[in-house]
Amino acid sequence: MSIRKFKRIVSIVLSTAILSLTSCSKEELYNDLDTLTGEGVIKIDQSKVSGKIGRVFSKYAYIEAPNGGKIAIFGTSGVSDEQMIYAKKIMKQYLDIEGDLYKSGHKEIIANSLANKRAALTFWDDQNQAEEHLDKISTLGYSMQDLYATESLNSGSRDASYEEILHLVHNLGIAPTLFKYQQRLQKANDAAIKKGIWHPGRDSDDLPESDFDDEYFAAIMDCYLGLWEGKGATMGGEYQPSSKKELKTMDPAGYQLIRDLFGDIMPVK
Repeated sequence: MSIRKFKRIVSIVLSTAILSLTSCSKEELYNDLDTLTGEGVIKIDQSKVSGKIGRVFSKYAYIEAPNGGKIAIFGTSGVSDEQMIYAKKIMKQYLDIEGDLYKSGHKEIIANSLANKRAALTFWDDQNQAEEHLDKISTLGYSMQDLYATESLNSGSRDASYEEILHLVHNLGIAPTLFKYQQRLQKANDAAIKKGIWHPGRDSDDLPESDFDDEYFAAIMDCYLGLWEGKGATMGGEYQPSSKKELKTMDPAGYQLIRDLFGDIMPVK
């Protein structure tokens, strides 16, 4: 089984990793969240947040975009405050982009797009819990990407936080706004497949071709960050380079994509 197969099952149900919902009632948009402010993790329940948000999630954090909108992180009780803050730091790192090619104005463009599309990271205890509550959150009025505590900081398993949060930022922030960059990403994805160093969904049959570039983006990011260094390959073997040095040598186009948009990004400490 592919290391991400179980995630793709959930993500495809959520409309290819991102669930975009537009027809919701005023109550379902949970405007009372706007009254909750704070830099850290905000405890929520039905006394603070109405409807399904308060019933399903117990923790909330957010990043405010330049346009005043909020990019939400919702967490369940089994997600630690440390994991919530870690996820927020990664998202802020992605949005505080230091690359040369898109240095002027790109942060505002991407962050505002995420806020306008009501982007939210839904942080669950585990996969089973996410699947159990899938129907309950299907009309919340957010565009969501899931992450599990069992695959994040201090979980003892592979940390997929950078991958899943990048999916959110890519699909709702980068792809809809930075068209030339997205074209470069697609071209690099196709070239890596042709070169035989990128085998998307090799061990599964549930990854649509339209998601190849999304997974490639996560693979080159993980590789650049050194998250698979010493393991022979990235993403369980689907992407051949496993370190920043190998990435630069074997896939210079992918290496440059990271440098141009994120500068010399390093793992959050």
